[in-house]
Amino acid sequence: MSRPVVSIIIPAFNAQEHITECIESVLVQSHPSFEIILVNDGSTDDTAQILNNFNQKHSRVRVFHQANSGVSQARNTGLNVLEVNSLLSSTPMIQYTQIT
Repeated sequence: MSRPVVSIIIPAFNAQEHITECIESVLVQSHPSFEIILVNDGSTDDTAQILNNFNQKHSRVRVFHQANSGVSQARNTGLNVLEVNSLLSSTPMIQYTQIT
């Protein structure tokens, strides 16, 4: 993959229930030049394996693992490996519910 125009950092801690949907929602975007930087923040569930699976299947995905240090440090880990000047950040734990 050539150098991406946009990097999207997704920190994850014990996010196995929502991380797949989060990553897939980014992968289907139509922008031609982006990468996803996934940072596993010491998860104790299956999050690490899910992230590794995406890394193996998609050239746009890079995965980094660290000891649990909190979401701010996980984002900083992602920022340290950026190869671009544009950034989007997402947290997979956010779930939207429509209230009627």
